[in-house]
Amino acid sequence: MNTDVSGVQEPQVSEAGPSTAPSTATPAAPVLSKNQQKKAAKRARAQEHKLEKRALERTRRRERQAELSKGMRDGTLTAAEREIVEKSRQLKRARRAATKGTEENVWPGAIVIDLGFDNLMLDGEITSMVSQLTYVYSANRTAKRPVSTVLHTSFSPETSPRLWDKMARAQWHRWNRMFFWAGGVDTLSTRMAEEREKAVAEEMVVKGKPTSDVPSSDDLFDPHLPFPASRQLVYLSADAEEELSTLSEDEVYIIGGIVDRNRHKNLCQGKAEGLGIRTARLPIGSFIENLPTRKVLTVNQVYEILLSYLALKDWKAAFEAVIPPRKYFQSKDQKKAANEAKREEASDGDEEGRGDREGGDAEAMEEAINDEEMDEEAAMNG
Repeated sequence: MNTDVSGVQEPQVSEAGPSTAPSTATPAAPVLSKNQQKKAAKRARAQEHKLEKRALERTRRRERQAELSKGMRDGTLTAAEREIVEKSRQLKRARRAATKGTEENVWPGAIVIDLGFDNLMLDGEITSMVSQLTYVYSANRTAKRPVSTVLHTSFSPETSPRLWDKMARAQWHRWNRMFFWAGGVDTLSTRMAEEREKAVAEEMVVKGKPTSDVPSSDDLFDPHLPFPASRQLVYLSADAEEELSTLSEDEVYIIGGIVDRNRHKNLCQGKAEGLGIRTARLPIGSFIENLPTRKVLTVNQVYEILLSYLALKDWKAAFEAVIPPRKYFQSKDQKKAANEAKREEASDGDEEGRGDREGGDAEAMEEAINDEEMDEEAAMNG
């Protein structure tokens, strides 16, 4: 632009030739490598056939279930198959009782899952988070001593948009003893402080959860507090100095709902400290000596450890019941030695070997039946 002495700008006549001004055109999409293109094509093919494969798998499982039920009526099942059917029926009865809230051994405490990390996760990690939340729901339904209240915070189209979209297929609004808030842990902490100031220590009445209509995000705002405000919040963090010695009904334990492959260090610890919330870590090191120093567990593993401790009152037994054996090895040599010892033990006699194979087949059939039941309950469709 040219400017005369009066300060009025006059348009500048452009000359012929290439422009040197910065381009405002949309940048070209990054070129994918051959490996990335193959992976993208593979994901597209898998997505294309996903629904069809799922329908076929459900049909196959239902047919297998029908065969087992008929064999049970006709008395033609083997002992292993009869055991599978009986376990399946017991599991179904337990789930039915959990839905009706008829257990006498429900732990009256509360757990919070902090979902306020949507923006820190990749799409694949969001998918993993959905799976972990469905496992938490399933574990609580079938636990010997389930938790009465599990509150999920920061759950709405605004606070966790990708998680919200993927959770829709899991029918979270039907989950028994599971509560969802749009507000975050900070909102929860503030609400509890306000209620304490009002000297409201009794249990708050919780509105009935919808059973047929899918709730909108508006239903998640300004909800009732599902546990007494007099309780104290404790954020579970592997980086905390304090070690958790027991679980108390007077405390509410917060689990950080994030899958980040350990990219973000001290994330939960820093968040809790910023909100003035006490932190504590699971006493893994005190009971499991041969576990690596850095104990990274999934959300559902942490939750299942808490459930196991409530049932067993033994931290060591709880850890051993939940943590995969592969995490107990610090090196490949240790794992190799353990595998060799296991193979030698398994090779003691052909009869024992056949028994192991039959047990493996029975376990696979049991898993198929359990998966089918979860599909029918629409709890594991995430």
